[in-house]
Amino acid sequence: MAGVTQKAVYHSDDGNAYAIRLPSWEAALQTVTSPTTEPPLPKGYRRRKRFYRISSTGKEGSVTVCSSSDTLYTNAFGTAVSIPVLGSGTAAASTLQGRTGERDKAI
Repeated sequence: MAGVTQKAVYHSDDGNAYAIRLPSWEAALQTVTSPTTEPPLPKGYRRRKRFYRISSTGKEGSVTVCSSSDTLYTNAFGTAVSIPVLGSGTAAASTLQGRTGERDKAI
């Protein structure tokens, strides 16, 4: 993770809410709430992700999505989104690509 981070509530597919830390720019792309009494995300969990491609360079990346009902996760493939480019201070035009659901295993 690069840049400033913040804590957020991650709504798991098992119905529980957990406290996670993610970059502030990722939090700005979606609706997040600050954790109060939520426990940390257990070991063995892989967060749900949404992938994007920066239009000008073709570079691909991913962001953690805190809720499966958030529009960042439900938007159609090819939806435009602005992603900040590290070091430039400006946002780059990007499009949403694929997504992966949450995975967990008992450890």
